[in-house]
Amino acid sequence: MAQRKSTSQNVDDQAQSDNDLDMNNPRLLMSELTKAFEEVAQAESTASALEAKLDGIHKQLDQLLASFEQPSESSLQEPSSKPSDAK
Repeated sequence: MAQRKSTSQNVDDQAQSDNDLDMNNPRLLMSELTKAFEEVAQAESTASALEAKLDGIHKQLDQLLASFEQPSESSLQEPSSKPSDAK
């Protein structure tokens, strides 16, 4: 039965592989930096999309709340014929 590595183990493994990079190889460093910036750009794009979606949900919730806060049409209308108090 295969076991999954914990997140902390994955982070430790990644840190170890980062330490193994040859810091004297500018081409490798540029490649790693390029990859990191691409990942950041993708994350920013995802965050922007999520923010837009959440803004839409927020607007819908505001509209729903406003519809509950408005008095209903029937409660605004008075009955057309009132019983008279005169005898």
